[in-house]
Amino acid sequence: MIAAAQSEPSAFASCANFLARAIFASLDETLGKTFYANLLRESGLEQVALSALSDEVGKSFPLSRLSRLFVALEKMEGTTAQRGLLQRSGRAWFLNLQRRSSPSLGIFTAQVLTLPKTLKIKRSGEILAEYFHRYMDIEFSVQASPTGIRWGFGLPHAQQNSLLGSGLADLWVGFWSEFLYTLSGGKHHLIHLNSEVQLEKQAWVIDIPYLPFEG
Repeated sequence: MIAAAQSEPSAFASCANFLARAIFASLDETLGKTFYANLLRESGLEQVALSALSDEVGKSFPLSRLSRLFVALEKMEGTTAQRGLLQRSGRAWFLNLQRRSSPSLGIFTAQVLTLPKTLKIKRSGEILAEYFHRYMDIEFSVQASPTGIRWGFGLPHAQQNSLLGSGLADLWVGFWSEFLYTLSGGKHHLIHLNSEVQLEKQAWVIDIPYLPFEG
């Protein structure tokens, strides 16, 4: 168990319980029951069972708990495997949220689906940024270019936030991969993740192309 990561500093952001519940459910689905239980035990989060997480929209779940989970997963599997598992879990996270009836992601409405390809992805990025900001204490940004969008988020520059941000970024890489796969009818997009330090903030930016990979 990681004793050094047990505190939950007030500087950490929070998120809605239903988002945390969806993340934990996605990890459970991806890792399998035994591995998932071991991960909770290693991170000191045995009490955060899915049955104990409410489905409320209020931002009451400390993201420091997710940071502890990411640290434990890296300790158990190593950095490369951890990133792969989180990205796979991110794909499941998208599907879990999409299955929810409320609050809807809002990206499969007629107003979005009837837009041209480039505008469809740009508008989806804006909707998702607004959605996650509404339910998480995190700022997001969306920038368009001729070839795609840059979808990012930032956290105050600190060691604990660096661990949290890296884990969330990998979840969102998987989330976007599954969303684009669904949106394009089964085509893969090459998504790139970058990390930047900007003054007192650390930012994670996902470069998302408008067009799928044709290789």
